[in-house]
Order: sequence, then structure tokens, then C-alpha cells
Amino acid sequence: MNTAAQAGSGNLILMLMLIVCIIFVILSSRGQKKREAERQAQVDALQKGDSVILPGGIVGTVAGFKDNALEVKIAENVKITVLKSGIVGFPSPAAPVNKGGAK
Repeated sequence: MNTAAQAGSGNLILMLMLIVCIIFVILSSRGQKKREAERQAQVDALQKGDSVILPGGIVGTVAGFKDNALEVKIAENVKITVLKSGIVGFPSPAAPVNKGGAK
């Protein structure tokens, strides 16, 4: 009889751990979806002249728009076309970007 009670409590602990793990996964995915929605809203609100960060840490300025892409100026007379989904971030206003090169 004692063994059955131990097995029952073991199953209860396992169920509780499983429920906690499921709740953790749900909450963490909600946060990720919220951050992605905010990033997508920023990408959709981009205007000509806004600064963007591209993969590899390249910082450029939006020079134009195409269907699902942006034309980004990364240096004098150098423009590249980047998919909107390729934008990884936006420079923070508190940290100005050195656009004149190293001095």
C-alpha cells in the first residue's frame, strides 16, 4: 500500500513539473512574438533618411523603397538593396552613429 502512495505522489510531481514547463514555454513565446511585432511595426514605419542596422553590424540610411525591399545607403555613392526582413535593428538615439568615418 505504501508503494502505491509513493507512485501516486511521484506522478503528481511529474504532472506539476510538466504544467510549469508548458506555462514557461507559452509565456516566453508570447514575449518573443511581442518583440517581433514591435520590430515589424518599426520596419513598416520606416521613411527615407531613417537609420537601420543590417546583418554584420552595417549601419546605413534608407535611400528608397521597392516592393519588399529597401535601398540603403551605406557610404558615399554606395547603395545596396536589402529585404525588409533583413533589418536586424535600429540605432538607439542615445548612441549617435559616427557617419564621418574614424577620426
